[in-house]
Amino acid sequence: MTRQEEITAKIERARAYMAARELDTLLLAGYGNFAWITAGGENHINAASETGIAAILLTHERALLLCDNIEAERLAAEQVADGPWERVVTLWYEGRFAGGLASIGGGRLAADIPLPGAESLGRDWLAVRAPLLPPEVERYRALGRDVGVAITHTCFHLRPGLSEHQAAGMLAGTLRDLGITAPVLLVAADERAALYRHPLPTARRIERYTMLIAGGRRQGLHVSITRLLHFGPPPDELRARHRAVARIDAAFLAATQPGTRVGDILACGIEAYAAAGFSDEWRRHHQGGPTGYAARDYRATTAADERVSEPQAFAWNPTLPGVKSEDTVLAWAQGVEVLSVTPDLPMERVEMGGRAFPRPGILKR
Repeated sequence: MTRQEEITAKIERARAYMAARELDTLLLAGYGNFAWITAGGENHINAASETGIAAILLTHERALLLCDNIEAERLAAEQVADGPWERVVTLWYEGRFAGGLASIGGGRLAADIPLPGAESLGRDWLAVRAPLLPPEVERYRALGRDVGVAITHTCFHLRPGLSEHQAAGMLAGTLRDLGITAPVLLVAADERAALYRHPLPTARRIERYTMLIAGGRRQGLHVSITRLLHFGPPPDELRARHRAVARIDAAFLAATQPGTRVGDILACGIEAYAAAGFSDEWRRHHQGGPTGYAARDYRATTAADERVSEPQAFAWNPTLPGVKSEDTVLAWAQGVEVLSVTPDLPMERVEMGGRAFPRPGILKR
């Protein structure tokens, strides 16, 4: 499938959604949706903004690229070259999307950003982009391998005495070398791993134990990963908690099958927490959920009625005090495929439901 064929297939999906919701026009300006419909195009300049500097505007007959004169040539040459887009370019002081919206007239409009007169995209939109096409799977596999390379490099180059800031900088720099941005970078040294589920890096210096957490994004796709590192033999209590969280993670993965209700997957995970002797720990941190063109499309709850597509990306992240197990996977009929592979780091084999699930171990250095 060529990039042009991928874009055509996605426009058809989007127009089917528009028809089902009786929409005349659809505006996609968020990072994830823009990357999805353009087959990997990037529309961001300011990483702190959820809205990109360009948008795709679809009607049932037309497909428009809306941008200003600052970005038009670069976007056409580097980001959206293979699409069927009609360019509507405004001067930078005229309002980025006004010209395109004016050109298509009235009608019922939905948008993925706040826009006067527009309806918000419903959560049902996520089902449109959930099943990945073959080129997306290949891009995702490449991203997963590269995120794995970056976190492996960091694990082997950290040393006691470095600060969490320095560890985060090392990981961020290695990701950036591979063309990956990191919307999420968390590091916990020693006791902070047990104290905080979202350990933003601090000046705390590493003594014996480090938890590295990264969310890497490239061409709109997201990979989430956690790896653990201990200088010297890990304490027995830490190893026991790690074995427990790996088993909980395996329960999530075993339940992540096409056609399964997402809320039921979480229920399986909650049962695994109880079986491991940690009945209430799932309440202390969200457990993850579907991913792809967002770090999480939504956080899974037992009320989530969406069903797993094939192939669809998921990132579950069960935690216990001081430990976490997290990878990004694809759900296939034959089982999950781990994207965030780290073949040079230790793995532990977990048996679950007659199947083996290799889960990340603790690297001892």
